[in-house]
Amino acid sequence: MKIVGESPAICRLRELIRKVAATDAIVLIQGESGTGKELVARSIHVQSSRCKKEFMAINCGAIPESLMESTLFGYEKGAFSGARSGGQIGLLEKAEGGTVFFDEVSEMSLSLQTKILRTLERYKMRRVGSNSAIDLNVRFIAASNKNLRDAMERGAFRRDLYFRLDVVPLTVPPLRERKEDIPLLVDWFLDVLGKDSGGAYRMDPALMRQFMAYDWPGNVRELRNFIEYGILFCENKTLTVAALEPRFDSAYYSRGTAAVELASPSGPDATALQALLQRFGHNVTGKKALAAHLGISLATLYRRIREAGLTAGKSGRS
Repeated sequence: MKIVGESPAICRLRELIRKVAATDAIVLIQGESGTGKELVARSIHVQSSRCKKEFMAINCGAIPESLMESTLFGYEKGAFSGARSGGQIGLLEKAEGGTVFFDEVSEMSLSLQTKILRTLERYKMRRVGSNSAIDLNVRFIAASNKNLRDAMERGAFRRDLYFRLDVVPLTVPPLRERKEDIPLLVDWFLDVLGKDSGGAYRMDPALMRQFMAYDWPGNVRELRNFIEYGILFCENKTLTVAALEPRFDSAYYSRGTAAVELASPSGPDATALQALLQRFGHNVTGKKALAAHLGISLATLYRRIREAGLTAGKSGRS
């Protein structure tokens, strides 16, 4: 996937990627979950002189801490109980000549951070159970969806490692801050995912307006999921508000505010809904704005108002 968008923030990010790709500088990519941090790292690799070598993506939160050191650095035979008889090459060695991408680097234990810091300082490493140093020829990129500076101040991340990584900082903006890119992303996903489903799909303008009003807490990843859902359940290859309404409902229920803003297990929360109506306005304009805020259709909002038992004088059509 390419980095899609023409917003100033994305154009600036692409330019920074182009410039940093021409170097071997360490890059620290930060941004919310789902914004595309690995995509940025891969773009740097593809545009670099290392593009024909390995891009080794390592999710620091997915490998058990007990296995992390041997997985990264490899080990010699007999290094520990259960070790393979011939030893094993680690991921860092496998990436020789290429790029190593530490995703969610904040999930590294402090002890492993110490070993990674030593590796970054000298570009040398030792396999577990060995006294011999191995030279590394790799480019390092790290990413985190947490604020590493805050983690450093709390003592959860090594200060010296933070400043070793923070050579070229890149920030991937959340989708809510570049909403002008949503139509371009929608077209991209409709094309890519539509081909996989054997057809050309389109989006109803009313659904696009709803997409523009939604704040996308899951960012581009969530947008992609919505498009994939719509392709699966739409009629006549057209994504509509009706087809995506269950998906929006599910998204809001899965967020902490959904149960308050939309419904409780026994039915809509009248107090919460009344407060929202008070904030957005009881007239049609206000209700349309509230429906867009909640990611539901106006008809669904009216139904929930009725189910909540709100009086016509306060919440009826006006």
